[in-house]
Amino acid sequence: MQTHEHIDNIIFDLGNVLIPLRLDSINEIFGNLTKDSITPEQLGINARDTFHAYETGKISTHQFLTNLKEYFKQGVSNSEIEMAWNMILGDFPVAHVEMLKKLAPGYRLFVLSNTNELHAEKFETEVPGVTHINDLFEKLHYSHIEGLRKPQMELYERVLKQNNLNPSETLFADDLPENLEPAEKLGIRTLHVTPGLDLPEWFRRQM
Repeated sequence: MQTHEHIDNIIFDLGNVLIPLRLDSINEIFGNLTKDSITPEQLGINARDTFHAYETGKISTHQFLTNLKEYFKQGVSNSEIEMAWNMILGDFPVAHVEMLKKLAPGYRLFVLSNTNELHAEKFETEVPGVTHINDLFEKLHYSHIEGLRKPQMELYERVLKQNNLNPSETLFADDLPENLEPAEKLGIRTLHVTPGLDLPEWFRRQM
């Protein structure tokens, strides 16, 4: 495990780090909407380019929903697809809000997330105890706003430069090893958030 002494800045991923994702419920969420010949898993593979384009702001929400229509049963509306898409997001845990509030006096806090317009519009104002998620962070770096997505090295370099962050004094928490690798190459310290890790307890013990 890396040492986390002398950390001044913490960058958090969102999905499966601060916000749980209902990926184990994908079949339930999309199963009744997709064509009989398309499983939710196949949807993820077939529409990967659409997902990536939407995550980097290259297509609008309207175009995103239009592109997905070919995989759904006839008569499924955009609003039904949008509702299913947003059901992937779980609730922002109160314990994570309290953790961030306790960390805030001692650290500069940031978000770096591969996300999209629909998801951002949903989670931003549904964080318990605050009006907007940006009340908890100095800056939010979303892939669909930045035009880049993890693990593109340029995105990490931009976050460091824009916020004047010293890599060796910065900790990045993410659930995917491939997203941690570019950070480590830049000298950023990393935390791999694995299933079952109690994030508030980890920070209480380590920081």
